[in-house]
Amino acid sequence: MSHDERDKAAEAQASLSNERTFLSWIRTALALIVTGVALVAFDIPVDVGWRLGASAILLLLAIANAAQALYSWRANDRALRHGEEIPVLRSGAWIAWGVVASVLLLLVGWVMT
Repeated sequence: MSHDERDKAAEAQASLSNERTFLSWIRTALALIVTGVALVAFDIPVDVGWRLGASAILLLLAIANAAQALYSWRANDRALRHGEEIPVLRSGAWIAWGVVASVLLLLVGWVMT
């Protein structure tokens, strides 16, 4: 395999990896949406106000997650095409902390109910 062929293969692999990462973030956003809706739809033993609060956090996280997925995919694609460094992901920790906050809200609501 020539040097040019290896470069094209590596470029294709990086592009496909970027697309898989994008789709993974979209699946995460969908999971956050489903969980947020389920908190309101199902009758779990937590007062409705606490469930609505946790659900709102999850739905806002889903929006942020989908927006971050699109932004990162485009920025990574641009960097790959121009031979630049891949930008650092900065929103992953915020999404994780948001999920933790939502779970804590549910736990407090469960204890208070």
